[in-house]
Amino acid sequence: MKNNFLFGLAATLVVILAGCSKDSGKSGRLVRPISDDQLRQELTMLSDTLTGKWNVMMWSDSVKTQQMEEILAAIPPAALESTQRADLQQALRRLQGLRYDRNSMRNTDQIDAYDQAQDSVWNAIRAFLPENGPTGIARVDSLNQSITAHHSEVVFYRGRYDQTAKELNTLLRRYKGQVPKLGKPYDTLQPAPLFQWVDKNAPAKEDEEEQE
Repeated sequence: MKNNFLFGLAATLVVILAGCSKDSGKSGRLVRPISDDQLRQELTMLSDTLTGKWNVMMWSDSVKTQQMEEILAAIPPAALESTQRADLQQALRRLQGLRYDRNSMRNTDQIDAYDQAQDSVWNAIRAFLPENGPTGIARVDSLNQSITAHHSEVVFYRGRYDQTAKELNTLLRRYKGQVPKLGKPYDTLQPAPLFQWVDKNAPAKEDEEEQE
């Protein structure tokens, strides 16, 4: 009787584990079935979340650039010659044309070029500020703190964006045979580019295989 009970318990556990594997959506043939409506809902949620994270990230970047213009204007003439100020103002204006968007960021060189240009301008402005401690000018010190905070948040914002982008890309990959049948705008959704460098030639991991 005891052996029969243990055998039955073991068999039940096998069934439960098999069911969990089917529902986990973690590998090729075992990817969980999903209705068209549910897939639309998940794609919409992830797309909207990704757009929201992008907008917050770009807002922070725009504020940082605007505040660099403000701190440049707030530095007293005695600390910054007019020709140097004009050169830095021109460099700040060029940043807008260098900034990537959600399509051009597929070219990682453009992201690097923008980051380097922005860092270069900010470092040039900081050269006219005390290396340590406040300037004693409230407006300059306040802007300096705010710009530094926005600058330190870049990695955080990009990480949050990449996290959602990966979730969206995984969903598109796993259900690549089903997505084109959902109609517009879902049938035209493309994988989102990432800030994180990814080896496109690397083989897919087992938990990232597509739906067959």
